[in-house]
Amino acid sequence: MSNFRRCLVIDSGYIARSVISTERAFVIFYKGNAQVIANHPESFGLVNKEIDWKKPSIIRVNSYVDMKYQKVSLNRENIYKRDNFECVYCGSSDKRTLTLDHVIPQSKGGSNTWDNLVTACKKCNGEKADLSVEEYTKDVPNPKRPHYIMLMKNVNYEIPEEWKDYLYF
Repeated sequence: MSNFRRCLVIDSGYIARSVISTERAFVIFYKGNAQVIANHPESFGLVNKEIDWKKPSIIRVNSYVDMKYQKVSLNRENIYKRDNFECVYCGSSDKRTLTLDHVIPQSKGGSNTWDNLVTACKKCNGEKADLSVEEYTKDVPNPKRPHYIMLMKNVNYEIPEEWKDYLYF
C-alpha cells in the first residue's frame, strides 16, 4: 500500500487510535461519524470528473475511544522495533547480527518479559554471555513495554509528516 492509501484515526481527544485504509476513512467521514483533519494530495479516481474527493490522511472520530490498554505482543520483531533494530550495548544496526539478550540471564532467574529482553548484536551478546548487567562493563539498558503507538514509527512505509504530531515523534 502506498502512503496515500492509509489514514490515521484519532479520537475526540486527539489521541491516535489506529491506521485504516483511505477508503474506509472516507466512508466513516461520509456517514458523519468523523471529521477530516488532513488530506493526502491524491484524489480518488471517480468516474464523475466534477467531484474531486481527496483521500483523507487523518480523520478525527466524533467520540472518545476508551481503550484501557492496547496490548503489544511480546515477540522478537516487536523487541527489535522497540530498540530501533540496534544493539542496546554498542549501537550496531546490522540486522543480520541482531539477537535477543536477557538483561538478567536466564541462568540467574531472568524471564522472557518486556523489561528483561533487549536487542543485542551477536558480538555483544557473546561477550555478555551469562554476566549480569552489573558485571558487564557496558551501559545498563532499561527496557520497558512499549505503547502500541510507539511501534508505529517502525512500520515498513513512510509516515506522513502530518501524522507525526499525533504520534509523539
